[in-house]
Parts: sequence; C-alpha cells; structure tokens
Amino acid sequence: MKNKIITAIILLIVLSTLGFAGCGGEQPEAAERQITTAERGDLIVTIPADGNLDMPREVQLKFGTPGTVQTIYVEKGQRVNEGTLLAKLDDATQKLAIASAQYNVELAMNELVQKIHPAFMGYPTSYPDSSTILRVEQAQEELSQAQKFLDQGNYQEAVAELRLAQHDLDASYKMLNVPEIAIYLQRQDEIQYTPVDRYLDISRAIKLLEQDLTRLAEIQTLIEQGDYDDAKTELNTAQYKLKETYQRVKGLSGRIVVSQRIGACCQQYIDATTGLMPIPYPDTSTSLAWMRQVEENLQKIQACKDSDSCDALELATLLRMAQHDVEMSQTILENNELIFRGGLNLKASRAYNLNLQIAEQDLKLYKDELMKTEILAPFNGTVVDIGVKENDQLSSFDYSSKTAVYLVDTRTVEMDGMIDEIDIYKVKVGQEAIIIVDALPDLELRGKVTFVSPLGTRETGVVEFPVTISLEPTEAALKGGLTATADIIIEKHENVLLIPNRSIKGSPGDYWVDVVIDEKKVTTEKRPVVLGAESGRFSEVISGLSEGERIIVEATRGRMPSSY
Repeated sequence: MKNKIITAIILLIVLSTLGFAGCGGEQPEAAERQITTAERGDLIVTIPADGNLDMPREVQLKFGTPGTVQTIYVEKGQRVNEGTLLAKLDDATQKLAIASAQYNVELAMNELVQKIHPAFMGYPTSYPDSSTILRVEQAQEELSQAQKFLDQGNYQEAVAELRLAQHDLDASYKMLNVPEIAIYLQRQDEIQYTPVDRYLDISRAIKLLEQDLTRLAEIQTLIEQGDYDDAKTELNTAQYKLKETYQRVKGLSGRIVVSQRIGACCQQYIDATTGLMPIPYPDTSTSLAWMRQVEENLQKIQACKDSDSCDALELATLLRMAQHDVEMSQTILENNELIFRGGLNLKASRAYNLNLQIAEQDLKLYKDELMKTEILAPFNGTVVDIGVKENDQLSSFDYSSKTAVYLVDTRTVEMDGMIDEIDIYKVKVGQEAIIIVDALPDLELRGKVTFVSPLGTRETGVVEFPVTISLEPTEAALKGGLTATADIIIEKHENVLLIPNRSIKGSPGDYWVDVVIDEKKVTTEKRPVVLGAESGRFSEVISGLSEGERIIVEATRGRMPSSY
C-alpha cells in the first residue's frame, strides 16, 4: 500500500502553463512543461487505511426471568434515552412475592414487640439519640458510593444511592425535629435517660439537615436532566457540607445509664466515678421505630402494587430502603443486647435475629426478581430490532437466550481499517485522521486512532495490521458496515517552502530543479536542492531555492515518494 498525501492550505501555488520544446541540451525535446512558483504552505503527510464503519456500543437485551411479555414500549428505529422502559413482563407473581415478604417482616416485628421488656415498649420521645448519628454516617457512605457511580457513568445506581442518603437524612431530621422532651421509662431507680438540653444546637442541626435534603434533591434533578458534570460538582459540595452536619449531630447525643446491678456482667464498662454503666442510644425502642419505618415503606409498596401506579425501579427503591432499615435495626439489636434486661433471652434473641435475616434475604431476592421483569435502556441509543411480541411466553429454557430488544448507540461510531506492514510503525494511538465514506463522498469526517493491533494478518501474500479510529460526533446519519477510507495524519509541517514533486529531478542526495532565469527567452539553470518531508504531490525545500522563484514542472516526471 502506497503513501497517500493530502496537502492543506497550500498558499498561492500558481501554475502557468507554457508549451515549449527544449531549453538547452538538458531538457527532453518533446516534453510538455509547466512553470510554477515556489511558495510557502502547510504540508500534511498521511497514511491510508481502508475499512468499514462500526458501532461498537450495542447490546442484545434479554429478560432475566421466564414469563409472559406484557408490553413492548418501543418500535424499530426509535431513539431512546438511558433508563427508558423498553419492555415488560407480567409481574403479578413478583408482586405477590413482595406481599409475602411484607407479611414476614410484620411477623418479625410482632415477635420483637412480644419479647422486649415492657419498659421499652413504644416510641421514646426523648431526644436526641445516637440513631441520628448512625443515620448521618450512613448518608455519608451513600454519598461516597454515589460519587463513585457518577465517575463510572452508572447514573441509575448513583440516583439510587442518593435516594437512600435522602431517606437516612430525612429519618435523622424527623428524630431531631420533635416538639418536646419527655421521658417515658419505668423503674427509674434502675434506668434513667440523660437528655442533652441544647435547643439552639438542635435547631441548627435540623436546619443543616433541611439544607442537605434540598441539596440531594437538586443533584437527583441534575442527573435526570443529563447534567452529569454539574451533578459531580454539587455532590462534592454535598459531601463537604454533610461533614459539618455530622459534627453538629454528633455533639447532641444523649445516653442511657444503667445501674451497677444491671450491668454486673460487664464490670469493665462501669464508670468508676458514678458506679453506673453508660450505654449510648440506639436502644431496642429505636430499633422498633426503624422497623415501623420498614412497615411504612412496605405499605407504600403494597399501595403501589395495588394501583399499578409506579414502575419496577420505584418499587426497587422502596424495597431497598426497607431492607436498609432492617439491616440497621439488626445491627442495633446485636450491639445492644444489655438493654433487653432479661425480657429477651439468648434463644429468643437468636430466633429474632434469624427472622430478621430471612426477611432481609427475601426482600433482596424479590427486589432482584422484580427488576428482572423489566428491560431498561442501559444507554442512549436506537432500537434496531425487537425479538419478541406482546403475549409471547418465555419459558425457563429460552428466556435467557432470546433477545427482546437490540439496542445500538448510533452516535458512537468507529472505523475498523487495515494498514500495510510498511507503514504500521508510523501509526500511533492518538493521531488524527480524516475519514471519507464511499456512500457519502462529499462528507469529511474527523477522528482519532484509538487502537493499533500488535498482530498482523496475511492475505494474498500481503501482511496488514488492524487499526481502530474513533469518529468525532456528527449529525450525519451514519450506518454500521459502510465502506470508508481514512487518511491518518502522521506529520504536519506548517509554513514551509513547497514545490511540486514533478519539478524534482535526480536521486536521493543529489536532487535538483530547473530554475527559470528568463521566461521570455525560456532559459533555465540547474539548481541543487536539499529536500525535507514529502507527499505524493509536494516536497518541502530545506535549502537551494527561495520563495517566489519560478521552476519548471515536468508533466510526467519527478521525485517519487520515499515509501514507493
């Protein structure tokens, strides 16, 4: 494959055609000659690559579970955005499983109520307690995870983490924002709660939580609108601000103090001054409160299921919030068993924890199963094929192999080309390229080399190496498979003295040109020149010729490109 050259912005190359025969004994008598002027310009040297257009970002989307195809929401050729619902199975079975999971969680809650000592029944109205701190800590972790998902381009997961952080901050806000302090505990001789009486500090913490919640809602809106860079910036700010909130809430925590008799098993924890053992909230009542939040979320899920008013993504979000609260409640119970004071023995404790674990596993399982009934667009693209139709039955044998929707990102286009082995070491990743599609000869596309294969292929005795060129975005309606040719730019020489290759005579190391001395008398002189970069049409003059000098151009002769 020979070097192919394009010469851009050649400044004022003037060709004057003269038909004359001979100019002394140095010229062939019958040759047709032209006269041109040595001028400055830009020389661009390229390597050609022939190949085809490809759209690498494609996916054959399949349902994750057997079932009946309920609805196809798109048509062939339709342009869709990331997150668009494309197709859905009948999800009645999955919703029934969710109802069963809700019932099991309620059973676990009833067991908790029956086994906890009466002194800790109901909601404590004393505040603030350490559960507010736990909630804010969880929100900080969720914001960090959302930031990672944003950086990775997993925008749906980022939104899910932001919603969970909102849920935790809202719970912390509600715990702090109560109208009065009251202590409803029995047997005050053994247990008493010491609240923190800092109303102004509490008001400030509430205000900060309100601001944090507003900020997270704004970030979710930015992601939904596709303003991902702004969302990343605002998320960094939100993480910084939440640290201030955390420090404020952390300073508000009250504590429970338990008498020495109750804490006799754990002498190392007893305060030497007071003889009492401080146990920070959360206590079992807090755990119960959180389990009731789980119940509220599951009731929302039930209402959503009954009315069919929300999609699988919203249901999955509610399920995740419920699962999250169950996990935190379980942590509280495991870490604060001293509070049970004999009302819950070891056997009952283990049984209760086991029930919680089962409920948690069920929630996760049914969340996953529900999500498998819907197909969402993983990226912006065009639907190029639909492999199922409504009311189709997908069995356990074919659901995982049958493509429901074939989605292609037609805006992400590459060219897969081949480079001759002679030129392969001149081609590097990052080099610019100009691409011409055979079917669109008047359209000039731009791109960059993104891959040069280290492994060549031999066909008809010629070794060629695959290269990949990523095209810049264009409004042209390109199609995968179109034949194209790329000129990969390997050199750029700006504002250099240029002459046509057909004006150059001699051989490497001994090049010369015929310089016109007198156009009227048609006299020339032989002038040695030193040449630099060259292309199929022009060469750079290093020395031996000045700008503006007139030279003879042969019609059929001249310097051949060095790679010929």
